[in-house]
Amino acid sequence: MPRDQLSEREELILATLVRAHVATGAPVGSTALLARDPHVDISAATVRKTLASLEDKGYVRQPHTSAGRLPTNRGYRFFVAQTIESVEQPILDVAHQRREIERQLQQLSADEIHGQLAEIIGDVTMQLGLVLAPNFEQGQLARLELVHLTDRRLLLVVNLSAGLVRSLVIEVGTSVERRDLEGVAARLNERLGGLTISEVQNTVRERIGDMACGSPELLRVVVDEIEALGQRPADDVHVAGTHNICVQPEFRDALDVASVLELVEHKDVLAQVLTGRQGVVVTIGDENDRRELRLCSLVTASYDIAGSQGVIGVVGPTRMPYDRVVALVDYAASRAAQLGA
Repeated sequence: MPRDQLSEREELILATLVRAHVATGAPVGSTALLARDPHVDISAATVRKTLASLEDKGYVRQPHTSAGRLPTNRGYRFFVAQTIESVEQPILDVAHQRREIERQLQQLSADEIHGQLAEIIGDVTMQLGLVLAPNFEQGQLARLELVHLTDRRLLLVVNLSAGLVRSLVIEVGTSVERRDLEGVAARLNERLGGLTISEVQNTVRERIGDMACGSPELLRVVVDEIEALGQRPADDVHVAGTHNICVQPEFRDALDVASVLELVEHKDVLAQVLTGRQGVVVTIGDENDRRELRLCSLVTASYDIAGSQGVIGVVGPTRMPYDRVVALVDYAASRAAQLGA
């Protein structure tokens, strides 16, 4: 429902109720609502009338007759729309958490950021932290290296211009000498350097068709591995803070929490959930496509490193401090992009 269908008073009452319920986990009555926010300068009778109107419009619900009100998913959605509009404004109550994000990120090298970011955002938001590392396939190839391990085993190191690195151990059917590794790597870098991994995958055989090589078997194996580079490995998806979601009162039912944890264990599925979420995105309850997330909210922010997109986010109950969580997730994403550039 558009914002203009709520009066200014209804907007204020709804926002105050959401914050009160997030803080306490309990239904919020008119007396508690008035005590919480001095800006609500109206009578208890007017508050009750306004809450009744919000209930009629589907923004709040009353679990039973004598109880206060709870936000519905529609009520949370309205609150989140206001939160995202103001995400760039200074929010004093997250200053400490922002400093903590900054402190931890400064201790990491560029290639460590993506792995540790899930733990950092999970800790500061007290939710389940998620990170989908930047898509390797979108990155630009800076350099290939072939490192001798044994006579028939070598290490393929793929360096992207964004600082991302992927390493693969390769088995070769014949004995390989070090000079062959250096020669193949030098020629591949001449022909493939500066291309995106996607371009490399699609054109590598065409680009090396006339390339002379002292070890055709070595070249064949390396090219086979290069063509498979764009496939996302499981370690591109990072999850941390499962204990944060387990202690939430909304997940007292073991089956509910087990459903969420089962999803995050399947990292290929989780990668599909996170892929394509551009900018700051909040999906609440039934807005999530996956059945396992129907009792949850998913808050994400994308970040870009040299044309490769990553996604950072959190999963928690729909009773979530959206204003704080959105601000922290967005901040962590922007800092990850700056530090990883």
